[in-house]
Amino acid sequence: MLSKKVLFLLLAIVFLFVGSTPVFAGDNKNFVCLAILKVKPGNEKLAKEEMLKLIPLTRREPGCIQYDMHVNVGTEPNDYMKENPRLYMFYEVWRSREDWDLHLNMPFLKRWFEMTKTVCEGVDITLWEMLKLPSNPVFRGVNPDPKEQYTLMARVHIKPKGDCVKYKIPDCVDRSWKEMLSLVPLTHLERGCINYEMHVNLDMNTMGRNQREIMFYENWYDYKVWKYEHMTANYLKAWFGMAPDVTTGIELTGWKLIDFTQTPTR
Repeated sequence: MLSKKVLFLLLAIVFLFVGSTPVFAGDNKNFVCLAILKVKPGNEKLAKEEMLKLIPLTRREPGCIQYDMHVNVGTEPNDYMKENPRLYMFYEVWRSREDWDLHLNMPFLKRWFEMTKTVCEGVDITLWEMLKLPSNPVFRGVNPDPKEQYTLMARVHIKPKGDCVKYKIPDCVDRSWKEMLSLVPLTHLERGCINYEMHVNLDMNTMGRNQREIMFYENWYDYKVWKYEHMTANYLKAWFGMAPDVTTGIELTGWKLIDFTQTPTR
């Protein structure tokens, strides 16, 4: 039998190894990748064709839960249908960080990343954890036209520690998180909401949470219910009224989900 000293030493080595190994988001977390690509002028047609090729190949990967491509549109009544052919966004949900790492090593994706050096001005990739909350949207409306579906992304930047002067608290994180968490179940009750998900930013290397960067990914049955019902709801107006005190800014961008239908295999 091992002596107590040897056993203690072995246990210490195990704990040291576990403590030094990065903890990745696995099956107990909703791991999300957000990729935004800006296309160089003159490469719009080629870039879109190549990006569309990624969808069926990626969706066949075992670890892929969701992989949706969007084109940028405006957020105002005069431009919400106007597509910007130079700006695209991929919203990806994966079973785990490990599955996403495998995805990055796929030959078709490596080929695309090599091509982006020529056809894109920039590729911005960020990682997120979708928060698990005890509510879901309930459809309360007429049968929607899929062509009218509207996507909105909101990026919230929370003030640095020590800057939450108005509320006389050490950090704005706690107050802003409580307010934003309360938005989710209330929004899920709105008749035009398809989904409304809150995310916290993850460090690319350690997968640790960056609680000062929050992202909302929203899908609505049409633009009008988002603009004229959701954005005028009293609870949301209250949040936007508070936001200048606890955030350095909120970025709202509009998107159109690209309706991709894979051709059945004969």
